[in-house]
This record gives sequence, C-alpha cells and structure tokens, in this order.
Amino acid sequence: MPELQQTSPQETSALLFDPQERPVSRLVLEGYLRREELAQQFGLSPRTIDRWEALRMGPPRVSVGRTILYNIQSVREWLVNQEHQAFPAKRRRRSSGVKQ
Repeated sequence: MPELQQTSPQETSALLFDPQERPVSRLVLEGYLRREELAQQFGLSPRTIDRWEALRMGPPRVSVGRTILYNIQSVREWLVNQEHQAFPAKRRRRSSGVKQ
C-alpha cells in the first residue's frame, strides 16, 4: 500500500499558486498608475496631483468611475514637454549710489 504524503495547507496553497500568473485586475491596469502611485513616483502628495488637475496643469488622466488612472507613456510625454532651457538670471545694473 503506498504511503500518502501529508502536506500542510501552506504547502498545498504554494503548490496551487503559480508565481508567473498575474492577477487579472493587474493585467487590465498594466501601463497605468493610480493617483497615489504617481504622487509617490514624483515624491509629492496625492493632494498636489489633485491640485494640478484642478489647475489643468498635470499629466493627462483617465477616470474610471471614481478611480483616476494615468497612462505611464502619457506621463513620460508630459514630463518631456515640461522641460525648458534654464536661462541665467538677468543682472541688474547697480546704481553708483551717488546722487547729484
């Protein structure tokens, strides 16, 4: 008679779980960031991202119900468009300070 191996529930779940398999919801949202994730990437508060949206100055977004998503490629393009040449500050002429 063959012996049955006893496995714990943790071992059974580990055998059934394929680490290569991704949750379906993540597949649908692949390439998108949530507002909180975008804020974290920029090192900003989520409220700052909200403020940008209110002022119409942030990256383009997609709304799905109450969920706000940002396409990663669109965010990268927006960042490139935010680049500008830094110009040296204009120097003011100093007056001699002598009144005539």
